[in-house]
Amino acid sequence: MVRFVVMAAGLATRMGKDKLVLPWKDTTVLGYVLQTVLEALILQEQRFVESSHSGVTEVYVVARHPMEIYLTTDCIRRFHACGGVWIQVPSPKPLAETIRSGLQDINSKVHWIGFLPGDQVGITAPRLADCLQQILLVSPDFLVPFSGDKAGSPVFFHKRYVPELLALQGEKGGREVLYRYPELWEKYPVEESLFLDVDTPEQYNALRGQISK
Repeated sequence: MVRFVVMAAGLATRMGKDKLVLPWKDTTVLGYVLQTVLEALILQEQRFVESSHSGVTEVYVVARHPMEIYLTTDCIRRFHACGGVWIQVPSPKPLAETIRSGLQDINSKVHWIGFLPGDQVGITAPRLADCLQQILLVSPDFLVPFSGDKAGSPVFFHKRYVPELLALQGEKGGREVLYRYPELWEKYPVEESLFLDVDTPEQYNALRGQISK
């Protein structure tokens, strides 16, 4: 089993406010990312039917507000239908604390954990489904998307690294663990546009202008 952890409880210091509630297409920034994850799960299930590989994916979201603030009614329905878990935190959390929240209740059925920032609006359902398929085919310690020489998210960790992830502090994230073991990376080629995220008001306005054309 693979667990997606959508990290949506950060400090957002460069944006100055909760960027994940900002409008994006027909929903919010976080709503769009989560919709994409749910679409990837549908693709994943279709591929399992057509292949000899099988597996289950679960989705955890760590966010600062109730899901109704971010998600459309349809997305809420689909999130519940897939057994999604919404973890609401009372205030913005450092990256390490968000990771720990997303790792709660890990059981023996979970073999990999993938971390996806809640503002990564460049993510696509086909590429997420491709990553899941690659994990099942290769069973890597780490699956890392690459565009050229640039690494990005979502990064997937084998469960054996959960103790090291739980030991992180402050704003140190999964990369702190990842870069201890570069020889164990399974690199997966993707388009650089997959890594697009929203960090500043200027970047958000520029990206919104592009998608509205």
